[in-house]
Amino acid sequence: MTASARVMVPVQIVPSMIGAGTTIPEPYTAGGEVAWVSGGTYAAGDERTSNGAIWLCRQAHSARTAPPAADPVYWLRSRATARMAMFDDYTSTKARATGSLTVVVNPGFFNAIRVYGVEGDNCTITERETPGGVIAKQQTFDLFAQAAGFYELLFTPLIKVEQVGVDDLPVLPGAEVTITVTAAASGAVAIGDIKIGDWRNLTGDGDWGGAEYGARSERKTYTYREYAKDGSYTQVKRPGSRDVSCSVKLPAEQAMYADAVLGEIADVAVPFEASNLPHYGYLNTLGFVTGSIGADSYSTATLSLNIKGNI
Repeated sequence: MTASARVMVPVQIVPSMIGAGTTIPEPYTAGGEVAWVSGGTYAAGDERTSNGAIWLCRQAHSARTAPPAADPVYWLRSRATARMAMFDDYTSTKARATGSLTVVVNPGFFNAIRVYGVEGDNCTITERETPGGVIAKQQTFDLFAQAAGFYELLFTPLIKVEQVGVDDLPVLPGAEVTITVTAAASGAVAIGDIKIGDWRNLTGDGDWGGAEYGARSERKTYTYREYAKDGSYTQVKRPGSRDVSCSVKLPAEQAMYADAVLGEIADVAVPFEASNLPHYGYLNTLGFVTGSIGADSYSTATLSLNIKGNI
């Protein structure tokens, strides 16, 4: 495999980074969202949106002016809004629309983008030098994988592509990202999660090393069954994930760098790639990375990684 074992250190996307042209509004009234209003009257159980999140009223109140994030006695954060669901680390909580869905982001410095849980016919990723400015890079993806052969082309449905992304983007301080997913005939479109950030090779600037053969991935499902006393059961459908484990060889002088990267992403869900070659795509995932470093010799070290995939 190529020496490209890497993680993306993502930019934390906040509501103020979402730009004009985004087609999922906040509040998303078509989906039942209602905005919080200062000084309003609320009953226990009411849900209101504020600053990218949906908040649950914990106890009835009125005439309070503090926003929910600053009023924990009365409000409890429930989940991301429909707009911010694209940035909540879960690929299973999706922003949905029909025909077309666009999100515009002004994230600061970055060099790569990954889009997970994407649904539709095509996805276009555009980087502009400035908001609404000159296009620096643009790429369109077909969201159906190419047929393996002539038989598959004629007799089997094409496999849906669930992840797309672009690398080596120009690093521009005022860059704007636009991601648009489209489907013909007003078909369903969706985006599960978007990661924008900076790739870090775990071998540092070493001129050798990388993920060793023997790397493994495991498809997991969180669907479960509730059994009755007579043996019958009710199956509760839940999303699945992909866990990955691998070992990475690296020069001993790069071990401290790898350790620093692991520390930087310890509590962050990140894109991980054991290899960027197309036929090793099953070794890539989005999740939480943990690892240990062993000193093999004076000149070499081994980084053992486990990535817990997100649903």
